[in-house]
Amino acid sequence: MKITTRLTAALRQISLVLGSGLLGATAALAQCAQKNGKDQSVDFRLTYDKANQRITAWYVPSISSTHRLVTGQFSIVTPDGFTAPETGSGQDSKLEITNINGSWQDFVFDNDLFTSKAMSPLASLEGIVVHQVGMAPQATDIGAVTAGQPVPLFSFPSTAKEGTVRIVDTGEKVQKEILSKFGGNISNEISIQSPVKAFVRAEQLYCKNDLQKKIDFKKTVLVDPTAVGASKSPTDAQTIGMTNANDLDLLGAESLVVTPNPATVELVVRYQLLAAGNAGIDLVDEQGRTVQTIVARKHHNIGKYYLKVTLQDMAAGMYFCALKGEEGQKTVKVMIAK
Repeated sequence: MKITTRLTAALRQISLVLGSGLLGATAALAQCAQKNGKDQSVDFRLTYDKANQRITAWYVPSISSTHRLVTGQFSIVTPDGFTAPETGSGQDSKLEITNINGSWQDFVFDNDLFTSKAMSPLASLEGIVVHQVGMAPQATDIGAVTAGQPVPLFSFPSTAKEGTVRIVDTGEKVQKEILSKFGGNISNEISIQSPVKAFVRAEQLYCKNDLQKKIDFKKTVLVDPTAVGASKSPTDAQTIGMTNANDLDLLGAESLVVTPNPATVELVVRYQLLAAGNAGIDLVDEQGRTVQTIVARKHHNIGKYYLKVTLQDMAAGMYFCALKGEEGQKTVKVMIAK
């Protein structure tokens, strides 16, 4: 199996395409830009981790500040049968959510729900299920965020069910019909207090997807992750930062990737941490002696990072790049050639 990608003039959106042997990773991205001038824009994003077969939901802040997530809703479309039916019902079960930031709960809309309530099925729900994932009941302090750097909210396992997993689009038919027939407003919205301090309204950073067109979805061009090459590597020498969108899709959970390998002059190190805490990276020889510190041990938030570093003068041979974090150690062999 391989990733199936679709890109037409009428529908320029990134979707998460699933199959029984999914290769690589991809992302669904939609930007919501609140019309009210005092509010900021927020991106909603889905990414797929092939190594662990998990899908993660993110928001991407547009300003650098401290954030308190007050309310949130993330509506996701999956194929019908993506999750096993609930006991005694044909209705898809809820997503098996693992909370990362906030406490998220799923409510499932599918035609089995409608027929169980003696209601006519919806044509727009044929073959799909809408998972309305809401954050409740308490607010969550995210802490300091950086504009453009994704913040994970929750994750859930993928399945072998073929089809597309994507973010609900504003104003699409299924959204209108569920609101009309059932009274449920499936949408993507987030309410954030920013900065976190007294007398700051939670609406200061707010993004809402509703039928009144308060937001615009700006579709992004589909990127084939299998075509991402060295040109996508970071270029800021000696600078640590979050990886770009393409790098986010290339890395698996608890990852450490070192390129080029063999190396001569410099290394590009990309890594992911799933637990906040102290972490560092050293280059060690075959006797276990540290020959160069790549990343001095320091506090890291959950996320994916890169570092481009110039190698110090050392003999050609076999070395090990060792990432030590709160969740243990990851080690990658590195050949140094002269």
